[in-house]
Amino acid sequence: MIRPKLPLRRPLAILGAAFLGMTAALAVAAPASAHHSEVKVEGECNTTTGEWDVTWTVRSVAPRDVQKFKFAEVEAQKFVGDTASELTIPGIEVTEGKNYPHPVNQNLEFKQSLPAETTGVAMRMKANWDNQFEENKWAGAEVKFAGTCEKEEEEPPATANPAATVGSDCDGSVVVKLQNGENATAPAKFTVKGSEGFEEKVTVAAGEEKAVAVPAANAGKITVTEEGQKEALYDAAPPAAEDCVEPGEPALSYAMTCDEFIFEIDNPKDGKTFTVTLTPNKGEAKTVTVEPGKVETVTFTAEEGLTVTPKVEGQEGKSLAWEKPEDCESGGGGGEGELPLTGAAAGGIAAGAVLLLAAGVVLYIVARRRRVTFTA
Repeated sequence: MIRPKLPLRRPLAILGAAFLGMTAALAVAAPASAHHSEVKVEGECNTTTGEWDVTWTVRSVAPRDVQKFKFAEVEAQKFVGDTASELTIPGIEVTEGKNYPHPVNQNLEFKQSLPAETTGVAMRMKANWDNQFEENKWAGAEVKFAGTCEKEEEEPPATANPAATVGSDCDGSVVVKLQNGENATAPAKFTVKGSEGFEEKVTVAAGEEKAVAVPAANAGKITVTEEGQKEALYDAAPPAAEDCVEPGEPALSYAMTCDEFIFEIDNPKDGKTFTVTLTPNKGEAKTVTVEPGKVETVTFTAEEGLTVTPKVEGQEGKSLAWEKPEDCESGGGGGEGELPLTGAAAGGIAAGAVLLLAAGVVLYIVARRRRVTFTA
């Protein structure tokens, strides 16, 4: 369906005597047989070029044992007002000889652009198939363009507002955050390069951000460039990670929501099985055994004054107090507020003693257990 840029012009009165005969032939065509052709046409004003973009869709239908077809006869016209002239459609051309270049039972698209003064197009065709079957009825389509097609005035060039920050993880890998400011008028096209041939291209829409993970083997030096910027946004060795948990040590992390105090115990794959007991000052204690490579979660119902004390293999850690998040509704009924997850490391499993100590805020809620330091 044509969507004109301006109000509708008067419909075409006549598409030409030759085309009327074509339309009449289509109107009286018998129902499609096992061999038949289907033609559709659509057009739309391209305001960038000021031309009509026309798409012809041809489908040649045939039994399963038929593989290919060719255009045996093609007649096409374009119209400017009431004046018709011959039209050539790239790809829809008569094929001579025994060559059958087109697959059957597929929608084949053929595109072309026509001048703005064009007011309509029409095409009809007959097909021959590689089983020697010849189509004896015309298949075709037409469309009338209503309205005018004009090229829009060019707007000022769109620009991106890119930024990049780089953060290191304790395993040596690096996370590169790519941002495109909300005031940007174009997508930002970043390229992130690392050592040993690492390269990844990322497009970020205005007001959005994406992250690229660079493996440790490729993180010796990071270079971030953006297509519209003359200088690199980042070009240096990334900073070392801080407050890392030693490999093999379990970690206890916790989160506070409006109605729950949530603990998560993460035992790395190279750790040892251990047991954690979490004892609240109100209610019953909860005990979980955590195997290597497993994560266990323990949840307490939150209330004012609630504290929970972790104990691992007989070693008691620091009591942790629940605090209501600031964004909870009055009376504590919201249930949606959540503070960033904080964590505590536990070491010395091999010696039979694990000490849980409160640590700083980690980068992601629940997902990460190691601190990531970001630099612009």
